Amino acid sequence: MATMPNRTEDLTPAGERKRKQRGTTTVRGKSNPATVPVPDPEWSKAARMVWDSMLESGGAAYFESSDYAVLYIVCDQIEHLYQQGGRRSPEYLRVIMQALGALLATEGDRRKLHIELQKAPDDEEDFLAGLDDLFGTG
Repeated sequence: MATMPNRTEDLTPAGERKRKQRGTTTVRGKSNPATVPVPDPEWSKAARMVWDSMLESGGAAYFESSDYAVLYIVCDQIEHLYQQGGRRSPEYLRVIMQALGALLATEGDRRKLHIELQKAPDDEEDFLAGLDDLFGTG
C-alpha cells in the first residue's frame, strides 16, 4: 500500500522541488465545522468503547464530518459482529481494524505518518518553561 504524501506545508525544500518537477499540484479546500453524529444507544460495550475513545483522542481535533461518518459505520459493523455471536470471522475483524487504521486509531497508525500526540502541560508555567527549553530563551 502506498504511503500518504505529506501536506504541502510539511515538505522539505527538496520535497517541494520534487513535487514541482513531477508537476503535482495541491488543491486546498475550506475545512468546515464537523458534525458529530449521535451514537446508537443500542451499541454493544465494544462498539461504544471504540466510539468514545476515538472522540476523546487527540486525533479527533483533525476529524471532518466524513471521518465521523466512517467511524459511525465502523462502530455499527463492530456491533453487527457482536450481534452475530458464536463464530467470529478473522477477515471481518481485519477489515474493521484496517478501517480504524485509516482513522489513525492507534499510536502505530499515527507513527507511520509521522504524527505524534503529546500530553498537554498541566499549567501555563510548565508550558512556558517548555518553550524556553525548546527555543533556548530565558
